[in-house]
Amino acid sequence: MISIRPTGEGDLAALGALFAACFGHPMTAEEWRWKYRRLPGEGRSLVAVDGSGAVLAHGGALCLPARWRGGEGGIWQLADFMGTPAGGGLRPPLVELGRQLLADLPRPADAPWIFGFPSERHFRLGERVFGYRPLASFTPLAAALPERPPSAGESHPPSSADRAGLMPPSNAACRLEISDSCGDWAPAIWERCGVLGVRRSAAFLNWRYWARPQRYYRFYRLIGDGEEGLAVFALVGAEAWAAELWLPAAGEWYAAMLAVAADLRASGLRLWRCWPPPFTAPRAAAGANLAAGADPAGSDPVAALLRRLGLQPSGEARFVGCRCAATGAAGPIAAASGFYYAMGDYDLV
Repeated sequence: MISIRPTGEGDLAALGALFAACFGHPMTAEEWRWKYRRLPGEGRSLVAVDGSGAVLAHGGALCLPARWRGGEGGIWQLADFMGTPAGGGLRPPLVELGRQLLADLPRPADAPWIFGFPSERHFRLGERVFGYRPLASFTPLAAALPERPPSAGESHPPSSADRAGLMPPSNAACRLEISDSCGDWAPAIWERCGVLGVRRSAAFLNWRYWARPQRYYRFYRLIGDGEEGLAVFALVGAEAWAAELWLPAAGEWYAAMLAVAADLRASGLRLWRCWPPPFTAPRAAAGANLAAGADPAGSDPVAALLRRLGLQPSGEARFVGCRCAATGAAGPIAAASGFYYAMGDYDLV
């Protein structure tokens, strides 16, 4: 007999072992609490258990504030779908769990689609059983970290003392603030980028990166001549992953990004990765226009900047899947047009 219920504290040790068996590394109890109980939104976590209480499968969903074409509200992201062959096979517990988790999602006030980053196997199962659809696919960008030319009188990389607070890049009109978290200045940068996506509030950014157990992320506030940018990098071995990269089109960011690269190099990293920017050609003038359904207009200097920094398509393509409010409806797919999925959204799963 299989039963489906919300995950409880008593399930967390077994859930961590199931996570390790499925993904190669455990989820600690503290990580689960951070992800499903402390987010600035709503979290759902369900387990399928057998008659003895053994955990056979898990499925999660996170609802966070977002802006999409024509609306604002919560958007649900699926996460941590996994199962074990114990107790009658993988499919029955995971299928029943998924049906119950998704029974009322998305709700009328939510975005009219749910998104996630399923494996090929999970997507095939979801397509047959839950109405999943393919939504987007793209290839991450990567390059060796560029060397920053030293400023006048500078013959060495920035010291740890330089990196502790303000560090001037090679262009005196720009500087960096480097920290482990962000303040109220960060959401305004996201707003000026005029994109659709999960809302980058200070509460979201600090929950997502500063409060996450057992992971380390570095925040960069890029301050230029009348404009500001934001980057958040995960330090992963010898690689720096740009979980967040928000550079308003009006700014000149080359010198500041070289300074970011110099700081990462000083920390022992040698390569950086990021996702393609929100628009490969047009960029919106204002987020309010996007929310009202306007088409973006103008050029995208951020894509040109990344090419100038040597970042090129590299590695395995990333796949985004979705489930619409009504199978077969064209409206939700149209609403998802232009919605940007950042590396930080993928890194959450």
